[in-house]
Amino acid sequence: AFSSKGYNIKRVQYPWKTMMLKYSWEFLKQEMVTHFEAQPHRDSTVHIRGELWPRFTMKEELLEQDRLPALIGGWGPSRRVVFSKAEMERIAFDEPEAHLSHLFKGRLFRVYVGNWVEECVVDDISVHPVERELYFIRFRRHVPGKVTALPIPVSISGLWGCPGYRAGGHVDLAMPTIKCECVGETIPPPFVIDVTNLKLESPYSKITISDIKNQLPEDGLTRFSRDYTGEEEVVMCYDPKSIPETPLPPEWQDPNFNHRGGRYHLTYTGFWPKQTTRA
Repeated sequence: AFSSKGYNIKRVQYPWKTMMLKYSWEFLKQEMVTHFEAQPHRDSTVHIRGELWPRFTMKEELLEQDRLPALIGGWGPSRRVVFSKAEMERIAFDEPEAHLSHLFKGRLFRVYVGNWVEECVVDDISVHPVERELYFIRFRRHVPGKVTALPIPVSISGLWGCPGYRAGGHVDLAMPTIKCECVGETIPPPFVIDVTNLKLESPYSKITISDIKNQLPEDGLTRFSRDYTGEEEVVMCYDPKSIPETPLPPEWQDPNFNHRGGRYHLTYTGFWPKQTTRA
């Protein structure tokens, strides 16, 4: 029989090695803290240069020249400006296969035109419903000391470490944006919600508006909209199998097919009479 003496090797626990293993985490932790503290401050401000809207020029003419018309208003005289259409669309459609980004309406734009600078946020936008194409932008000035209401985007982090997700639950971002009121000089960056402590509970676990008040800037110049009660659910974790499927009522109609003259019908091919005029 073979002896197992050569297989049971007892390693020597040197005192210096034991001390290094004991105190190595403190040095590693301090190095990680120093690394993250050295990272640049999160800022979603966009610096973009534009031009004055040429006189006696229609919006359609500017779009044919691959230029994007825009209007800056609020708290002062209105200014008509023109941007590079390709540059603005890269900012608006920041994901390869996605449509208009939530961040486009939730960030500060610092516009440079000639010798003047305007700080504003997007108030309204004309965009193609399917294609990734912009037609017109209406900006609203952001003046420090005045309330600027805008939707701030929300994203989640720590999904792979979420206990509810690892238990088979579905983590749902119920509010992709949160309405905020800002009076400071800057607009806060998007909120990042940590879900590593979100468990799978019955009927569901949640993270509400009041749970993420610590995400607001410490200067106290930004607050959530006064329309919120604090109990609005931002993130939910639930078991999809525990939710029964509820059929739609017989009288339900898809609102996307509503028309001022009636309703659109998929069977209408252009022949008279039009089905949109039927009751």
